[in-house]
Amino acid sequence: MIELLVVIAIIGILAAIVLVALGGARTRATETRVIASLNQIRTTAELIRSTDDSYAAVANNGDINTLIADMNTMKATNVGRYADANGYCVTARLSSAGRYGCVNSGLVAKFDCVNAFANCNSATNISCACP
Repeated sequence: MIELLVVIAIIGILAAIVLVALGGARTRATETRVIASLNQIRTTAELIRSTDDSYAAVANNGDINTLIADMNTMKATNVGRYADANGYCVTARLSSAGRYGCVNSGLVAKFDCVNAFANCNSATNISCACP
């Protein structure tokens, strides 16, 4: 009887270890999906630019809206977007650790800004520099 209790305890300990390891993997998978959405937004924006000779449609494009909705589903927060004829910028907070990602019309993509939000709110502020 004691042997059975020892086996059950060992299985419980192993299960707890596996669950803790999977929690980190889930967070990394979520961040990877948000980064993929940001890269897809960059590709879509460049297609819009090549078709319309302007980035203005990035502000309210259906495909980009779908990608931003997907990022929100993945728990990305502080999603910001700005676009005018000359440029665009999209940012999102990647995780609770305070990492941010950013893509813009200068073909810059940064995904390592820590505790710093790269603002996308005006024509003069569409860079992806980590402040």
